[in-house]
Amino acid sequence: MRQGLRAKWFVMPFLFLHLLALGTVALEYLILLHTGPGAGAAPGLAWAAGGHPGLFWMMIYIVVAGVMPMRVMESLREEALRGNTELLLLGGMSRWQIVRGKWLVQGALTLLALLSLVPYMLVRYFLGGVELWQNLLTCLSVFAAAMGMAGTVLGVSGYPGLGIKFVLICYSGFCLLLATTATEGVINSAGGTSLGSELLVQVYVFCYALVLHLLFAITGLQLGRAHLKIYLLPFEVPPTRTVVILTIFMPFILIAGAFATCGFGAILVLALMVYIMCVYDRPVRTTLSSGAPMPGYPRF
Repeated sequence: MRQGLRAKWFVMPFLFLHLLALGTVALEYLILLHTGPGAGAAPGLAWAAGGHPGLFWMMIYIVVAGVMPMRVMESLREEALRGNTELLLLGGMSRWQIVRGKWLVQGALTLLALLSLVPYMLVRYFLGGVELWQNLLTCLSVFAAAMGMAGTVLGVSGYPGLGIKFVLICYSGFCLLLATTATEGVINSAGGTSLGSELLVQVYVFCYALVLHLLFAITGLQLGRAHLKIYLLPFEVPPTRTVVILTIFMPFILIAGAFATCGFGAILVLALMVYIMCVYDRPVRTTLSSGAPMPGYPRF
């Protein structure tokens, strides 16, 4: 955690984030000062000042969910080159613990960055034209998008070349962008909803998009975990290939499941995919029936 706070890929985006936040809040204040909260401003100015997500949240999405996850771009590759992976595995840590620890550290840094923006959110709230519940839900959406992207970037960090990293990050990032667009669409339209059925559909779509972020995060962690596998049995297929294939075809599987259930069971298909990715590539049992560790078998 302390190393992450001192890393260049956290410090520079963190400072840039606050500079942009200060600039956008000042811009919103100047626009409201000249047009007034209830005056008829130009559509572009109205969107930048009080619209949702507005310039403020767009900036946060780009920096927090797009730039800051790149901090773990070389994480697993560096561990492998330094020989730390074998030491950690032989020391008793599992592959899940290694990738999950790196992902949770990135999540803590993301949460720290979002909490540091609370003063700017309060200023925007007291300036007027900003709903508190919209800010809270958007903050949750930013965090989910950042964690999904962090899992994806962490997964591809085991590859030596930039080509496959670029392709997988762009592909998963596009899917996460669609999910984020869905959450923002729900947040925008929920304010004018009066019927209970419409509100239920919006909650359903919002939860589906959040779980989709979780699915891509877990898939990325499984890819990173596959990179840490230091041996393969003769009959085993490299797990990295399987995870990449699942990543590519996952949106089509979810779309097919949604059509097959007429949309009502789409979230159940999504939950099933989350479960499958969680239990994929289970390690060989390394303990005896008594619970004692089997000699000569580290917990990989």
